Amino acid sequence: MSALVLIPGLLCDQTLWTNQITNFKNHTDIEITVADITPQATIPEMSAAVLQAAPHRFSLAGFSLGSQVALDIMRTSKDRVDRLALLSATHGGLLPSVEIAIRQAIATIEQGYFEQYLQTAYPTYVAARRADDQTLKRSFIDMALAVGKDAGLRQMQALLAITTPFANLDQIRCPTVIVGGRDDHRTTPAAHEALAHEIPGSELVIVDDAAHFTPLEQPEAVTGVLRRWMTVPSR
Repeated sequence: MSALVLIPGLLCDQTLWTNQITNFKNHTDIEITVADITPQATIPEMSAAVLQAAPHRFSLAGFSLGSQVALDIMRTSKDRVDRLALLSATHGGLLPSVEIAIRQAIATIEQGYFEQYLQTAYPTYVAARRADDQTLKRSFIDMALAVGKDAGLRQMQALLAITTPFANLDQIRCPTVIVGGRDDHRTTPAAHEALAHEIPGSELVIVDDAAHFTPLEQPEAVTGVLRRWMTVPSR
């Protein structure tokens, strides 16, 4: 049986991957594990914890913060990874405008306004027409509240600590797909294109009518991409 490890993003848990988990469970014999990157304080600590809990060989998909953890895993243990999927990803670290937003978020949360921050942040993560989608907004906020502000602050600091691109991207040889939302202002289509250019042979998929949260905004499209990616023979 093939193994697939899913790494959530900042203030995310397995809720992020609900559609993918359900679809794979119903239609494939792939064993799925959702990594927990909430207790750790740095990207290397997160990647080490994922590796410790993972099977010896596995396919790996990381979303946003999870994509940075996935790239760190490729830096240290790429021989264990059969396939790589990077969703809402950069080649390392935050875009300048997002770094400013994260520093402001930390200040707001530390002042005791965690849920108020989530209310304000939600529209910046989704396509404009979903800004008033109360069901999606509730899922976004409930997921973040379940992760909690302390883990969120650790994760934000871990992202800020990435100051240079990952240096090993041209050494990634496994089948790789990069997935981004066309309306994403946090990890822009241009950032995804740059990442795809740096990983030889990688496939770039830009999802229409979605911003940063592609697995929740366009779950069927993302699931379709991942199902096809899982059929590509590993190298």
